[in-house]
Amino acid sequence: MLTTRRIVITDLLVLIVCLAAIWVMSIMPKPGVARALVTVPEMPAKGDTAMIAEMPSALLGPREVSSKVLIKEIPDTTPYLTFEPDLLQAMYEQVNYLRRKDVKNHGASGIQKAEMQRTLELLQGINLLDPSVLLTTFDFYKVRTDLKNDRVRMTGYYTPIVYASRVQTPEFQVAMLKVPDSGIPSPAAIEAGAMDGRGLELAWLRSRKELRNAQLQGNCLVEFPDGKRQHFGFGKSVRGKGGAYVFFKPVNEQVLGAGTFPLTPRYSVAVDLKYIPLGATLLAELPDLDASGHLKGYTYRILFAQDRGGAILSTKRMDLYCGIGQKGLQEAHKSNSFGRLWVMLPKR
Repeated sequence: MLTTRRIVITDLLVLIVCLAAIWVMSIMPKPGVARALVTVPEMPAKGDTAMIAEMPSALLGPREVSSKVLIKEIPDTTPYLTFEPDLLQAMYEQVNYLRRKDVKNHGASGIQKAEMQRTLELLQGINLLDPSVLLTTFDFYKVRTDLKNDRVRMTGYYTPIVYASRVQTPEFQVAMLKVPDSGIPSPAAIEAGAMDGRGLELAWLRSRKELRNAQLQGNCLVEFPDGKRQHFGFGKSVRGKGGAYVFFKPVNEQVLGAGTFPLTPRYSVAVDLKYIPLGATLLAELPDLDASGHLKGYTYRILFAQDRGGAILSTKRMDLYCGIGQKGLQEAHKSNSFGRLWVMLPKR
């Protein structure tokens, strides 16, 4: 009887082991076949360090970028980089922008929206402290210019704080204008008062110098006498007799690049959108200057194309956003020399 029980127990154990083996084999991938794990990424709450989950690569076909603008070339220096909080914030804004349905699938110079998205997916999953990972994960395309060694002039811009009034007063006489629906005259005519009396005044400033600086930066933070503040972003630029004139528009509580999404100091850059699309991820060789403005060397940083500039009219220049107020101005003054720029795309 005891022997019979042992045999039954043994048989049951063998059966359980066999069934377990069959179940394990059923969930294991067959030889040569990868098991796809498809996840739907949830965007992190603002400020979170978590980024989007990695998704399977899109079947994008051959990459065809403009050889007049971009040349495939590995940077001659492989940089050590880190995930700083501001870098993660800029990546968050970039992801949010590229998920929008109104972003075109094909951008400037043949750069595809899907590849810009994939670049961010890969970037958030690698160890930046290992420089070799950048070269095995991404293809680099140097931005061509007609300057020596394809140098790019690296400048900085910021958000000036401007004191203004909601109504015209003896102290505040210069109007900051919004874009009219129609009938825009030349810049010279605007300066001469051709737009007066049309109800386009957003605020009244103290001087034309303050207005021109806000127009040059493409944005400003206006502070009214009651202490309330309002961001005004780039509305439209018109050119003609008298040069150029920039109109503004009210924006949210943050400085918006290209009037579209928030800028991050030190990581958002303005580019000419005819050559580099909004949403592109860039590696920049930034000039490192001493207090006297002399070049000490170069630093490397991942940047994000998140703005356009009225004075950025070719690949020969990019503008690094440096922040708000006096601190932003001081940082912008440090950025005025030449470096190089690469567009990062997924490895093919």
